[in-house]
Amino acid sequence: MALLTAKNKRIGKTAVFFFGLIVLIAMIVRVFKSGAKTPGDIASAVKMEAGDLIKFSMIALSILGFGLMAFDVSAGGMVMAVSLGTLTTGASVVSTFNTTYLPKYFYFTAATQLTGVKITVQGDGVVFDSDASGLTQIGTNRQFGQVTNSYLFTISNGFIAGKNVIWEFTNSAAQTPVVYVSSDETPENPLYLQLLRQAVLANSGQNFSDFATICLPSLAATDIVNILYNDGTQQQLNRADIQYQLGWTQNILNQPNYLIDNFGGRIKTVNILAGANQTAYVQRWVGAIKGGMVNQVVNN
Repeated sequence: MALLTAKNKRIGKTAVFFFGLIVLIAMIVRVFKSGAKTPGDIASAVKMEAGDLIKFSMIALSILGFGLMAFDVSAGGMVMAVSLGTLTTGASVVSTFNTTYLPKYFYFTAATQLTGVKITVQGDGVVFDSDASGLTQIGTNRQFGQVTNSYLFTISNGFIAGKNVIWEFTNSAAQTPVVYVSSDETPENPLYLQLLRQAVLANSGQNFSDFATICLPSLAATDIVNILYNDGTQQQLNRADIQYQLGWTQNILNQPNYLIDNFGGRIKTVNILAGANQTAYVQRWVGAIKGGMVNQVVNN
């Protein structure tokens, strides 16, 4: 809920000004009605009236605050979740939807994880591309509590209007999940949180930089992940270390999840030395520039 929007600040300031003016006029009227004539009598009357009015003001301002909250919700300060659509039942069946905006989040509940999700912003490129493995792990990142079989994805830093967006969902079973979208802010500088897949070849020492998250669902127990932080600190991790560190940003540990969280931007480079070919799911922030083309190759 965006209570401190620019519109609500203007409304609040105007309301407080007129409220204060009314309180001042009421106090002056009550003082003169009290019959006070001498400076001492006037001072005593003002002190007594001010005490009563302060109590009244606190109650009235509280009511005013709740009123602004109600106005904020009814006037569109909070963008409620809406249904994007219901997927057609059946394994490998693709359901396609179109929107003229990109929301901040999308989420769904599916007993059997979807085979894949692809989101394309026409004119800009693909901003989300994942199969089942990536959906399961990315869909629980930065969550403290998960509805059973539910997955939440961040795809931008807020509501981005004026975009022709194509959503493609590939179902995986005889089920009909409903996909919801929501946004809780409208950014001044819109950004996509792009998700792309990147092959990690055996013994290649694959490097990654400039990322928000790296998800490695097929990481083996003997694989090595070397992390270089911006301040020069170096750390060598295995998949158990990565799993434990996820406790800093989430508590969903109902399945092995090997995800490196760099939302804070502290990591400069990650080097992955894997014993077998596998896929990395990489998220990164990119500008949602009007008419611009988003790079479709992971920068590593």
